[in-house]
Amino acid sequence: MEVVYLPWSKALGMCYSLAESVMDSGKDFDAIVTISRGGLIPARIVSDVLGIDEFYTVRSKFWGIGGRIAPEPLVKMYEGVDVKGRDVLVVDEVVDTGATMAKVVRLLRGLGAKNIRTAVLHYKSTSSFIPNYFVEKVDHWVWIFYPWSFSETLYELSRRRGGELHESAKALLRELGVEDVFMDEGHLRKSLDLYGKRESQDG
Repeated sequence: MEVVYLPWSKALGMCYSLAESVMDSGKDFDAIVTISRGGLIPARIVSDVLGIDEFYTVRSKFWGIGGRIAPEPLVKMYEGVDVKGRDVLVVDEVVDTGATMAKVVRLLRGLGAKNIRTAVLHYKSTSSFIPNYFVEKVDHWVWIFYPWSFSETLYELSRRRGGELHESAKALLRELGVEDVFMDEGHLRKSLDLYGKRESQDG
């Protein structure tokens, strides 16, 4: 399985490139809806660049702890999402299968959104959903390791390798050339242990 790690510098640069693409399109939006948790940082940057302070969050789970896939995305629309009659931009970090983005768009239409456009950092050609704005198209499937999901992704990739979790994590970081680790080794070990504990509780 191919894994591509995005260091913070590149990931943030892509967020600004996405915002510029939306800006250059000349489209105006009344509100931004972000798909949590992965889309939070890209959406916050896009909202800042475009000057849109009407900002809503929906929670979606598709890939669970341990790499489990739900039959369909579990989307939670938080109370107070007010998009009726509005032009809405939905932001996430990636469309992989496209199932999550498609479901969120359907729900927002059901809430009366006037026009909906979508924006992501990465559009994978495996996706059944084509976003309106994206920074990079990925023509073959890779696991993109975003820096804002550091512990979660490191846990899932390391456990797939088998063996001792912490040693697998250290080996993976060396292989990927990851240098921007902002936790000391002790806290990183504790973080990975917390994911293991949650996975065993989720059963």
